[in-house]
Amino acid sequence: MMQPLCLAIYAITASAYLAPTTNRRPTRLASFREFRAQDITLERFLGQVSVTEVTDWEYSGDGVNPLDPAQPARTKVDAVGNAPLRLFLATREDPTARAMGEDLRCCVREYSAAAVRVAQQELDAFRERDLPAKGVCQLLGTLDDSEDGFFSSDDVLDEGFQEAWLANLRCEPPLPSSRWLVYEWTGTCTFASLVAPPGPANPFYAEPPAPFGGGIFRGKAVGERWTYIQRERFVLRATRNAVAAVAYLHEAGVAHRGLSGAAFVLDSSGMDKNVVPKNAALSRVRLQFLGFSASASVSTMNDDLNSLGYVLLELLLSPALYPDDYAGALPPAADGDALKRLYDDIFDRDILKLRDYCAAEEAWDGVVRLLNTFDGWAFLGLALGANDRRRASPSLLTARALLGSAFLS
Repeated sequence: MMQPLCLAIYAITASAYLAPTTNRRPTRLASFREFRAQDITLERFLGQVSVTEVTDWEYSGDGVNPLDPAQPARTKVDAVGNAPLRLFLATREDPTARAMGEDLRCCVREYSAAAVRVAQQELDAFRERDLPAKGVCQLLGTLDDSEDGFFSSDDVLDEGFQEAWLANLRCEPPLPSSRWLVYEWTGTCTFASLVAPPGPANPFYAEPPAPFGGGIFRGKAVGERWTYIQRERFVLRATRNAVAAVAYLHEAGVAHRGLSGAAFVLDSSGMDKNVVPKNAALSRVRLQFLGFSASASVSTMNDDLNSLGYVLLELLLSPALYPDDYAGALPPAADGDALKRLYDDIFDRDILKLRDYCAAEEAWDGVVRLLNTFDGWAFLGLALGANDRRRASPSLLTARALLGSAFLS
């Protein structure tokens, strides 16, 4: 069976600088700018995004027990080739904006030749619709999107340039066949970060930052770790904002068609967009990666809501909401793949069976109590069942309607 496309981001770090060329010219797309290499300084390689398409379930392979239906693997294929998209933190060269104190950081995405159609779909989504900034990370423009552009020419094959690239950015140099888009900077923290195992990679469990300076505070951490109450409050607000982001996108006439944890970015309203603030009001959730989007229809929006349901289910059952004193093993079937198999095929989309399954796990005591108290199971059941053809009125459910759930009030 075919499942929606999903995105996974793998972070790597490095630092760097980049180079010059000719004068900028107006972009072909209204309100978008065509940046030239001289307008952008690449600071750091952030990582790469792979796009996979799920084709079927399988019950064999490393770490999979074929006799346990709760532990399936999935047959996946690269939808557009291997690692088709690379991300870079960059700064815009704009003295006027800098003098006014504007944040000049941006995210530059490099689309490989195999992913050119994905880049084009991103452009088309922003060109054809007015996608609201409150729900969608905004596209600022293209980079060297012309034959005389530095990045689209054989200049990137120059040996000296490639050596400098490798030394500074520590990743493979680009090819002239790549296509480049420039987005506003929204940071690197996504829902995928929040569901990571407890440890440095998960903002909820990372060590508090060390103070600046020395004196009596030398070596002491600032602040405290997140408590369960703080994490619960943050996750509830993030859940509501994620549903709102999907509602904004759908109401603009676009269906995402690739929702995953990496598609929901936590954009802090402060300057540091890599830290999740304990004050939930300082963060907003916005959507990114529209390379597989399409015009919204009942079918595509219902598929989005189903994918949204699994993203939220994985978040709620992740370490983000483990009790403060929990030190046991990770529960079984806690990742998105296994939860989907569990709910769709084993529990036949029966939300009460899922509730009973979760209630048996000590790690989920807090979230089960939360879902029981505020009608959260009904909310999840609506989202997960959005594309269930057995539903009596498949055309009536919208993301906006989900916002009216008692669980989000």
